[in-house]
Amino acid sequence: MISLSATILIRKKFATFFVHLRKKQGMKYNNWVFNLVQIIFTLVGFGLIAGGYFASPGSKTDDGYPLNYFLYVLGGFFIVWPIVLFGVIRFFLKRAAAREAYLINNGIKGKARVLNMRNTGVYINRIPQMVMDLQVTTDLGERYETSYKKTVLMQYYNIIRPDVDLPVYIDPNDRNKLFIDFQQAWMDIAKKS
Repeated sequence: MISLSATILIRKKFATFFVHLRKKQGMKYNNWVFNLVQIIFTLVGFGLIAGGYFASPGSKTDDGYPLNYFLYVLGGFFIVWPIVLFGVIRFFLKRAAAREAYLINNGIKGKARVLNMRNTGVYINRIPQMVMDLQVTTDLGERYETSYKKTVLMQYYNIIRPDVDLPVYIDPNDRNKLFIDFQQAWMDIAKKS
């Protein structure tokens, strides 16, 4: 049986691994990790249900409950829990990917300079969430200042400087909603060197 701390650790490792698998084109991502974990949990669940079916009729858990019902419930949990958990994760990842794809395809292109950057104190998968005060200049000539909150991988810290223009895609309906393309900025700097 998997303990709760082991389950959380596995989930964090897969989430970190998943972030690195995401592709830039269309912001698509690979589902094979989620599918593999769901298959494993489903097989364990069916194994527990089969164990409940084949358990001797009078056997009980150490708490005094019938063993077969305990195994049925635990097996059902192992089948239903990953479907619900990964369904919620997929929903939010698809929503974020769709928003980024929308901004890349329909957004106003521009450049942003980081005026100030501070840590919010929140860490997601050991990646710090930062608030950046930006001076944004659109390709239409509009210039304004806004804030942008995002988890930023440490590999991008060396390009977040006041002298570097970061490519941004701005929502045409709300100028404060934008997407900074750190990967493109990283590639632009690599090409220059």
